[in-house]
Amino acid sequence: MELDFIHWVHQFRNPGLDQFFRFLNFFDRQEFFFILIPIIWLGQGWKTGLRLFYILLLSGLINHLLKDIFATPRPFNLTPHLGLIKVSGFGFPSGAAQTVILLGGLLCTFWQSPWKWLVASIYIGLVSFSRIYLGVHFPSDILGGWLVGLGLWAIYVYVFPVIERQFDKLSPGFLFVLSQAIPLLLLRAHYSQVTMRLASVAMGLGIGIMIMHSCHLFLPPPKDTKEYVLRGIIGVSGTFACYGFTWLLPSTGNILYLFPRFLLLGLWLALGSVLICRKFFSESNSSKEIN
Repeated sequence: MELDFIHWVHQFRNPGLDQFFRFLNFFDRQEFFFILIPIIWLGQGWKTGLRLFYILLLSGLINHLLKDIFATPRPFNLTPHLGLIKVSGFGFPSGAAQTVILLGGLLCTFWQSPWKWLVASIYIGLVSFSRIYLGVHFPSDILGGWLVGLGLWAIYVYVFPVIERQFDKLSPGFLFVLSQAIPLLLLRAHYSQVTMRLASVAMGLGIGIMIMHSCHLFLPPPKDTKEYVLRGIIGVSGTFACYGFTWLLPSTGNILYLFPRFLLLGLWLALGSVLICRKFFSESNSSKEIN
C-alpha cells in the first residue's frame, strides 16, 4: 500500500520537481550541520551551540540504533527506479524527518517571531515529503521519525536543563574528563563510521572548551546583526576549510582515519573560531560571555 502511494506520487514527477526535491536532500547532509552549528555557536553562545550539538548527536545515535533494530528496506531497495538519489542504511525511522521535527520544534519554542509556526511548518512539510518523493522513505518511516524527533525535542526542553543544573555542581576538570570518556565509551560500545564521526567531534569540542575556560577566552554577544552574520561566515568558512584540509591527510581501510578529521572540526568550532572572532570583534558590547 505504501509502495502504491509512492508510485502515485511519481505520476507527478517532472525535471523541475526532481531538482527541487534533490536540493532538499541538503537538509539531511552533514554540510547542513557544518553551517547550522557554527552559526548558533558563535551567534547565540557556546552553551547553546553545545546543547544543539549534543541533542543532534543523541538524535544521530538513536536513529542509527533504531535503523539497525528494525532493519527495514527503503522503497528503492524494492523498486530501484523509484530512487532519485541513493543513500545507505535501512529505512525506519527517517533521520531527516526526525531532524526536522526536532529543529522545527526548537524553532517554535525559542524563536520569538509571529512567523515561526509558518516557517517551521513549511520546513517540516517539504523536507519530510521530499523523502517520499525521492524514493528513500515510506510514509511510515516519516511518521516514525516525527515521533522520535518529538521525543528528542522534549528531552532538549525538559531534561537538558535538569542535567545542566547537576553539571554546574561539578568541577571543570571532571567535566573535561567526562567530555573525553563518554565518546570513548560510545566507540567501545559501537565502533562504526557514524560513532567515530560523532565521538571525534565531541572530543574536539571538549578539548577546545577546556582551553577556552582555562584561558578565559569567552566570546561576548554580537553587538548587531552585521556582526552576527560575520561571525557566522567566519565559523562556517573555517569549518569547511578544516574539513577540506583533512582530506589531504592519508586515509586507510580502518575508520580510525576519521578521528583526526572530525577532532579538528571540534577544535575549530570550540576554540579556533572563537579566537578569530575575538580578534576581529574585540570591541563588542562587553566582556560578558554569551551562553
